[in-house]
Amino acid sequence: MGRPSLYHYATVLSRSHADTQTDTRIALQKRGFEGAYQNADLWEHFAFNADTLVVVTNVPLSPSQTYVHVIATSDTDGLAAYWSAQMLDEISSRGADMDHV
Repeated sequence: MGRPSLYHYATVLSRSHADTQTDTRIALQKRGFEGAYQNADLWEHFAFNADTLVVVTNVPLSPSQTYVHVIATSDTDGLAAYWSAQMLDEISSRGADMDHV
């Protein structure tokens, strides 16, 4: 077993904090992650699958902007890198194809 790898990505999205929270929960569920992301009031979403632990933090900067930080760690370098990038991409692209109510 190798040493744990950790990757992270961050961005600022032009979308409300509530919408970003919803997008994060949907992305984690869609990709099969389990964990403590069900509480819509928490800024941090802690989730895991068989190989990887992911933490997504959403911080409201203004009513229309949210800072998103994704951290992924795994025993294999490839999985940590993949899930960190994949989750940020998934969360970032959700607003484009989703009608928020």
